[in-house]
Amino acid sequence: SSGIYAGYGDPLDDAHVDLDDADLKTDANKTDPIVAPPGAKPPIPERGPVLTDSVDLHYVPLCLDLARWIEDITGVAIEAAQFWTRLQNGVTLCDLMNKLEQAHALNSGQPYKYVGYTLEKDLGDQLFYCRLNAEAFVRWSKNFGCDKELLCEVGDLVERKDLERALSCIHAVARRAAELRIRYPKVVKLEVKYHMSYNEIAKLFDEDEGAISPHELQIKRDFAELCEDLGLGKLDTTQPLSANKDQWTSQLEGLWYGTRP
Repeated sequence: SSGIYAGYGDPLDDAHVDLDDADLKTDANKTDPIVAPPGAKPPIPERGPVLTDSVDLHYVPLCLDLARWIEDITGVAIEAAQFWTRLQNGVTLCDLMNKLEQAHALNSGQPYKYVGYTLEKDLGDQLFYCRLNAEAFVRWSKNFGCDKELLCEVGDLVERKDLERALSCIHAVARRAAELRIRYPKVVKLEVKYHMSYNEIAKLFDEDEGAISPHELQIKRDFAELCEDLGLGKLDTTQPLSANKDQWTSQLEGLWYGTRP
């Protein structure tokens, strides 16, 4: 387990950039995407293990809120149970990367510089191009201002060597977006509101409700409300998050963020 993000700064407002209406400056030296030979199928299987079997169960709500945020920013529909399969080839993450770069350019008044990557239709049959996409995203995350200790290795994502580490990287990007006043996920809003990390919030569900403060009880209720909003159903706040596996696995069936293709 990778221990996702420790502390956090001051509360932020809900300001965000409407990417559709952004009047952006484009860097004259825009990099063209790397193009692979067309025709062959991508090396990543179309379907992989479901989300509840891919990461520790208490990270499922975090994955889903990030999925919803990614869909909101990019317009790419994501099947909840196949969150990692959607992200594995790096295409959607690189799309997110460029959309966030656009938003940051608009906020800061700096020229927007497109970051090149291989499109899904051009991936070909080699893992090489998926790895290049993931490498571009991780390198960009560091340049975006994320703590390098929170980033992942290419194989953590593309080869599923450590998906919790890959989650740490995407979560760090979402939190950096919040710091830059770019649209960010609701789970980050909870972290900001209560000055707690996601892990600290999740650990409250391991505590006996009689042993925690009214303030901590409210945090648990807010988290339960988020879970229900994500489509996970009602959450029993007296039980640890690990008790929800059967319910969450069932709720994920057929759940999409965005319009199902």
